[in-house]
Amino acid sequence: MTAPWTLQQINAVAPDPSSMTAARGVASAWLETGHDTTALWGLCRGRGTTPYRTAIDPSAPAYTCTCPSRKLPCKHALSLLVRWSEGAVPASEAPDFVTGWLAARAASTTLPVPADEPVKAPDPATAQRRAERVAAGLDDLDRWLTDRIRHGLGAVDHGYDTYEAIAARMVDAQAPGAASALRALATVVNDETDWPARLLAEYARLHLMTVAYRQRDGLPRPLLRSLQTHLGFSTRSEEVRAEPAVRDRWQVLAVRVTEESRMFTRKAWLRGRTSGRWAILLDFAHGTARFATPLPFPGSLVDADLHFYPGAAPLRAVLGRQHGETEPFTTLPATGLDAALDEYARMRGSDPWLRTWPVLLDAVTPTDSEEGWYVVDPSGRARLHAVAGGRPVTVCGDWDGTALAPVSLFTEGQVMTW
Repeated sequence: MTAPWTLQQINAVAPDPSSMTAARGVASAWLETGHDTTALWGLCRGRGTTPYRTAIDPSAPAYTCTCPSRKLPCKHALSLLVRWSEGAVPASEAPDFVTGWLAARAASTTLPVPADEPVKAPDPATAQRRAERVAAGLDDLDRWLTDRIRHGLGAVDHGYDTYEAIAARMVDAQAPGAASALRALATVVNDETDWPARLLAEYARLHLMTVAYRQRDGLPRPLLRSLQTHLGFSTRSEEVRAEPAVRDRWQVLAVRVTEESRMFTRKAWLRGRTSGRWAILLDFAHGTARFATPLPFPGSLVDADLHFYPGAAPLRAVLGRQHGETEPFTTLPATGLDAALDEYARMRGSDPWLRTWPVLLDAVTPTDSEEGWYVVDPSGRARLHAVAGGRPVTVCGDWDGTALAPVSLFTEGQVMTW
């Protein structure tokens, strides 16, 4: 097993700062702890008579706990990691609940793939039928958009049912990406002060999508793939792995695990140390947060091949071959505001339906105002909406052209994630 984690590494995997505070609150509640060469585990007093059973595989990393928390890792896992870092977890033999959990993980992540089994090519007739259904659905969407603009935004219904009806039509047309965008519009109207401007921008985005799909046969191949992705077309994993490998020393800047209806999503933000190229890794697991691909924690540097999904502005990728062991990084390439905004503009120019693009802003200072929190660059020229606080820091997040959604913060050799 790897050496005990540092407090910095533990902070990096915590879902939020309050989880670390809660972890400290259960520090004295441990009844039993232990570790071997594979995992660490413990029994922690809870509200009832039965203690919570917690186990961690640090090499993945992966966590399990019988507590009802939906956060991953939960406060008990974080507290156990802290005890481990302090040398307070003794070596012992793993109990049955740990060995059973490890065996289940191994069974779910090791699937035999026959080497001589051919990859089944998509049926052209099926693809053509879907293309026709999408085209018909987008024609209906364009008429719907035209009618709403003709009547004026103040004269049409903006209720949830209105957007749900046209979204359902997009689902029938096999364009789930357009359906998701439509379902979000009712929230825009109800929650945002300047909703007409935002709504018109989203209508324009959807209209451009319908026009582009009518002309799909004449689009450059990368732009067509981007359009299909935004509409909800899937890309086979074999096709992605067939894309040329991009090798770099990738810095893991943030990892976030979310859950909705028992579907767990793990999103990782990576940036090439040499190339400066961004990559997003997405993994999904149903029922429990057992992901098939191990991933280094934030603050790690991994020499690896990435294979990017095809598109006009490739961002999502899958992890390929790794070259050597991971190691921590202590420095980040400086990224100014101008460079970050220029890159965002280039990516939006390549893919007009792109919503967000990662940024890494160096030496920005959190500033409070009547409108909320901002981060201000050294010149004070520009302000970006954020949720950070304190002194000059380096912030990683997603920029949508208006606001920054921070995902991690680097300061004084430490990394914190939201």
